[in-house]
Amino acid sequence: MKKRDFEQIIKLSADLGHYIADAHVPLNTTENYNGQLTNQKGIHGLWESRLPELFASDYDFYTGKAIYLEDPLETMWLAVAESFAAKDTVLALERQLTETMPNTKYSFERRGATTVKVYSREFSDAYHTAMGTMVERRMKKAIYTTGCFWYTAWVDAGQPDLTFEIAQHIDLQPQIDSLQSLMNGEKKGRMETH
Repeated sequence: MKKRDFEQIIKLSADLGHYIADAHVPLNTTENYNGQLTNQKGIHGLWESRLPELFASDYDFYTGKAIYLEDPLETMWLAVAESFAAKDTVLALERQLTETMPNTKYSFERRGATTVKVYSREFSDAYHTAMGTMVERRMKKAIYTTGCFWYTAWVDAGQPDLTFEIAQHIDLQPQIDSLQSLMNGEKKGRMETH
């Protein structure tokens, strides 16, 4: 930020946001991050992807204003400790529901041209309800903490003017086009092999 290097600001802000968000996911704080040690494989995707996919439109992500962090390291360790404290609930509730809903735990859905096995809406809804607002609260806290870290970095950099000229903005269209081309090529290759 001191150098006003737009590309590095975006890249490092995104990386920092990713790691901060990961620290707010309970299973990311344990060796049993995907339920592999408790025969609950796939639970990480259930908590971190499937539930937000189904319910995030009902979440309130308004966090209020970011604050300056006097001790960023302490802030992160607190986030990790809060996440770690929730891991047993995440695992126990999934296990209880699996025992009571074994035949409705999974279903199949179309994703583009592919049919994939997913946690059923019925199971996901029951799990989401059993956890109360945990996923929403952890996501909201991750957003707030990320904002506070970005704000703190800006203040520590001397509060530089980060208004940029159009010429300084990153043009992501070439990367998007390349990715779409790659994805289209993979789809075509898969179709030709079937």
